[in-house]
Amino acid sequence: MSEVIYVDVLVAINIFVTYLLLAASVLFSAVQVKRWRLLVASLLGGVASLAIFLPPLHWSLFALMRIAIAALIVYVAFGFESWKRALRCYAAFFGVNFAFAGIMLALWLTVRPDGMFYQNGAVYFDVSLLVFVLFACVCYAVIRGVVLLLRRRHPGNCACEVVIQVGGQSITLPAFYDSGNKLCDGFTGAPVIVVEYAALHGFLPEELRSFFQSEHGLLDVPAEHLWRTRVREIPFHAMGHEGLLPAFRADRVTAKTKSKSQLTEHAIVAVTTDELSDGAYSVILQASMLER
Repeated sequence: MSEVIYVDVLVAINIFVTYLLLAASVLFSAVQVKRWRLLVASLLGGVASLAIFLPPLHWSLFALMRIAIAALIVYVAFGFESWKRALRCYAAFFGVNFAFAGIMLALWLTVRPDGMFYQNGAVYFDVSLLVFVLFACVCYAVIRGVVLLLRRRHPGNCACEVVIQVGGQSITLPAFYDSGNKLCDGFTGAPVIVVEYAALHGFLPEELRSFFQSEHGLLDVPAEHLWRTRVREIPFHAMGHEGLLPAFRADRVTAKTKSKSQLTEHAIVAVTTDELSDGAYSVILQASMLER
């Protein structure tokens, strides 16, 4: 008996499944993304589900097809900022996707429920929409619970907020805590955070802004200037690129998450003209600033 598959139901289900897989991937990879990117990538996942109408593929062709589709979906959802971030996103999505596909395949091979069809990596359920949505939400809740449980003892890579204080003034910015970032001042050993120039523009003294807009150069600051002893240049090396970043010493930098707040005295704030994200955050924190 042939299986009757409704294209609209197939695409809708796989859009929903793709969105949940991407949401779970965001939790595992701990990167910040914009909602619209997830929605567009989910639409691609729904369209890709039409592969169910293809004849069964050889395992090699099937693997290549799934890798190519997944790579496109991840690129649309997460964008590209660095190879390190991209690999983390790809690993998270492939892991979640393979786990889901494995569960669906096992269910289809062992239980063979009525109304379920699985082929070429696409899954179809001819069941009540309410039942399917409830089942999918329960699966997502379980994944989210596991991730939150794993993060209880260590903050990992996560979104947070940072307050920078200098001479009685302060600025609060969205930040990303990178547990792999160990950048420190070579002279004092103080932790170094990296901040986008655009986010600090109004906070920086007007007469010093030209210095912070470049990644190299000398600075002549009057001896009586408040920032005279604060400014300097910090050497850095990342992804095969090295140089000097203009920087200043803050009085205090406070990193805050939903469950924790930690103050660091005399942290170094390095300023970059590059964009650190697609708008989700403008600061990258150093590892020690939430681990103590």
